[in-house]
Amino acid sequence: MWHKRIMIASCLRTLLAALLLALLADSATAMPRLERDRCVFRPPRGEKLECYTLVVAENRANPKSAEVRLKVAVLKAKRPLAPDAVIYLAGGPGDSPLVASTAGADPLAEGDWWNDTAVVRRRRDVIIVSQRGAGGSTPNLDCFEARSSEPARARRRAVTERQEREILLRCRADFDRRKIDLSMFATPTLADDVADLAKVMQLSKVNLYGISYGTRWALEIMRRHPGIVRSAVLDGLYPPQINGEQNEPEIVRTVFEQLYGECASDKLCRERNPDLAASVKAVLAQAERVPLRITLSLVDGPQAIQLDGPKLLLVLLHMMRQGEAALVPEAVTALRRGDSRLIKQFAEDLEEEDGGLLETNAQQFGGLFNTIECRETWAGVDQGARERAIEAGGVYSLTARLSNLPAFCPVWRVPVAAPAERQPVTSSIPTLLMSGGYDWLTPASWGRDAAKTLSESRHVIFRAQGHGVTSQDPCAARLRDEFIDAPNPRWPLPCRAGVPPDFAGALERVKALPTADANWKE
Repeated sequence: MWHKRIMIASCLRTLLAALLLALLADSATAMPRLERDRCVFRPPRGEKLECYTLVVAENRANPKSAEVRLKVAVLKAKRPLAPDAVIYLAGGPGDSPLVASTAGADPLAEGDWWNDTAVVRRRRDVIIVSQRGAGGSTPNLDCFEARSSEPARARRRAVTERQEREILLRCRADFDRRKIDLSMFATPTLADDVADLAKVMQLSKVNLYGISYGTRWALEIMRRHPGIVRSAVLDGLYPPQINGEQNEPEIVRTVFEQLYGECASDKLCRERNPDLAASVKAVLAQAERVPLRITLSLVDGPQAIQLDGPKLLLVLLHMMRQGEAALVPEAVTALRRGDSRLIKQFAEDLEEEDGGLLETNAQQFGGLFNTIECRETWAGVDQGARERAIEAGGVYSLTARLSNLPAFCPVWRVPVAAPAERQPVTSSIPTLLMSGGYDWLTPASWGRDAAKTLSESRHVIFRAQGHGVTSQDPCAARLRDEFIDAPNPRWPLPCRAGVPPDFAGALERVKALPTADANWKE
């Protein structure tokens, strides 16, 4: 009898152990889950950092879905008094804040994250999460190596237009071979990733902070998961009802006409740059006839370049984007005299930051960028209306003609976004919207459109700034920090947003430039 009882007890223990092992195995493979990682970043003395990998399902509707792994960095609060962390949502799509842009660098130091978040981190953690499909995630959809070293830059610049198409075709075919479902790399699934992150980190509420495409990402979280969002700060609005490819020539014209008006209203600018509109059109037309030849001093050495009309316009728009609109009149007037110092300075900055002058394929090789832009933007373009706008836009159409979406979206083969995804987001979540008056990438008019359906929102336009005002204007950064601390859109502004371009300061900077060394050349 005792022998039988011992045998039964032994069998029960074996069965329970097997069940426990099965449960542990299930929990180890369950999604979503958070895995602790070793931090490769170097926090400053006195700062604390935690690093994780968020593991989520590629397709949440498929129980046998493949895993997607996302890097997560938590910049810890000095005194964690507030439980609602701030989650940063990067732009692009495809920006990778947790991946260094140069080999061996610390991306948190590159992005000045510790200083920029210092005020918020007095009370709250700041969480940075990778976008699925971009750098810092597995799988990574990028089709070509990053520009993180001198040899890599040289290889990218050497790619011809024909080779570029072949690279994209091979890359897209490789995703099919690996059974990667590109329909699962879209704004709604990125929004669900953030909801899963909040769940596994046991955050009942979070504050969203998005810039550029990150604002569309944030708005989708507010639509799909409103219960987890305490507040949102959106810098450079790109709402889902807006199609960024549809009317670029009119956007470009609008920011230039704003600059013409502001210069004409300023005595110093008006005297130094008479008839600025005619000068802008003249230098662009001249560059179309005879491209400007300059040598850029880049990290990987000097590079000779020819700036034709579209590329010269890109440089002028880059100046506006960087919050340097006040320097544009000086750059244009100097160029008419054969002095290209300012143009050279900002052409170097543009090429190092984004490519587009020497390296014309910077965005096309970003697989997540291609996937989202082809799915959510190009598929909704009225192509006939776009072509008519380009024809009517004159010199302001030059950059729109450079778009490669018409060529590579057919190669990329992604399904079209559902019409419901393109509807405005309606929400009563406290939201701060910020725009730059000279932002041509996400113009202030898009912020006004987004605000119409956000009942507890405030839209602030920083008159002289460009794209990403929190990095350009201390007032914008202060407003962001104070709003996150106490999200009340009806509070008076703590500082001035309507400061005009500083044309006098621009002149002083011009006087400090080295001697001119560039001229128009055949």
